[in-house]
Order: sequence, then structure tokens, then C-alpha cells
Amino acid sequence: MNAPDEVPLQDLAAAYALGALSPEETQAFEAYLAGSEAARREVAEFREAAALLALGSSETRPSPELRQRVVDAISATKERTLPTRPTAPAPRTRGSAPPWLWGALAASLVAVAGLGLKVRSLSTDIATRDSTMTEQARQLADQGQRLLAREAALASILSPGVELVQLTASGNPDPRIQLFWDRRKNIALLHASKLKPAAQGRTYQLWFIRDGKPVPSITFNVEPGGDALVPRVTVPSDGVISAAAVTEEPAGGSQQPTSPILLVGPLAKS
Repeated sequence: MNAPDEVPLQDLAAAYALGALSPEETQAFEAYLAGSEAARREVAEFREAAALLALGSSETRPSPELRQRVVDAISATKERTLPTRPTAPAPRTRGSAPPWLWGALAASLVAVAGLGLKVRSLSTDIATRDSTMTEQARQLADQGQRLLAREAALASILSPGVELVQLTASGNPDPRIQLFWDRRKNIALLHASKLKPAAQGRTYQLWFIRDGKPVPSITFNVEPGGDALVPRVTVPSDGVISAAAVTEEPAGGSQQPTSPILLVGPLAKS
């Protein structure tokens, strides 16, 4: 049985969980805790409840049963009339806790709540930083791909035997399409400039005029500035290729032109 001036050790679980006991009380309670599985479980529940209540999100709230248990335990203890902790030992009733415990308990909960806010703020900062770094990495990768494409295009343009074919609108130098035609490999590089982007559901299509008839080739569109770069366009190797032309067609292209020619240019005979 406890002496009259002693608080039952089992009543100190909440204070111990929040670090609100004196060194002497902590030592005594830990000795009691080592031999009581129920007390260890109660301390763990109080710690969990305090942390989850401080975090406050719906995903991390304690169960209603645990939350009510914590509230009931605190309410029951607060209903007791306790003297202030005197300088000299003073009698305390069985089952009571000193008033200074409640100040320590409140301070501990405020500290845990502040820690929860800092954790959430740090998580948000880390997520924002990671998102920014991911976007920067994507932009760098895109720039690298564009540089590689331009280097490859420049190399193909400067290869020996490449001929330049200009496709223009009738009587108008702009917009224009340049075909850099490598006759040895029967491939060409298409470069468009100052060409209006095709309407939604529409696309530009390149045609080669072979033996007087149009042969369908690649479809393409341009960037908002009116430019496009299409490498490795296959040029028909059979028959007589006399010209190249561009029309606007439905998305996916056509087997025969369905609209007037927008740009055309002659291909010199080999």
C-alpha cells in the first residue's frame, strides 16, 4: 500500500509519457514500469495519442476509443483538488497529482504540436524543392535532345552531295520549306520556317511528284513560331522525281491531296 504522501505509480503513466515527472518520480516509475506490461502499454498509448493529436490530420488521428480514454483520464485527474507543490514535503491524497504536472503536460502538448507543424512545413518545402528540381532536370533533358537533333541536322546538311531544294508559295518568299536532299542515301531533311501552325485536327503533308503523280510522304506540324525540323525523310528512289509539294490535310494524312498546294519546289534531275 502506498504511503499517504505518495501518488500511486499507475496514475503517473500520462505524466511519464510526456516527460513531466521529476527525476525521482521518473526513476521510481521506470522501476515500476519494468515489471508491469499493462503500464508499458498505457505509456505507449498516451505517447501515441499525444503525437497524433498534435499532428492533427485526418489520416493520423487516434481512434475514437483511444482519444476518449485520454480525455477521460485527464478529466478525472483534473477533477481532483490538489495543493501546490510546497518547498517542504506536504501530505497528498491517494490518487492525486501535483498541479505543476498540468503545466508541464500543457507545455509538452504545445511542443509536440509545434513539432508537428514544423514537420508538415518541412515536408511541403521538400516536396516543392523536389518538384522544382524534377522540372529543371526535364527542361535540361529537353534542351539536350534539341541540341543533339540540331547537331545531327547540321551534320546531314554539310554532308558531301547534299542538295538544297526550296519550296515556296507562289510569288511569296515566306513561308518556306527547305529540303536538304542526300541523293546517295535517298533521304532528305525538311526545315520549315514562318509557316502558320495547322488548325486543330489538321496537319501538313509532304508529297513527291513522281512520273507526274503525287506520292504521299511524311506529315508534320510546326511550333508556335512557325518552325519545324524533320530529319530522315525518305525520297522515292524509283521513277522520275520532278518536284516536292506541301498541302494541308486531315490529321493522319491522306493518300491523295485533298486541298490546294501551299508550297512547291522543283527537284533537279540527277
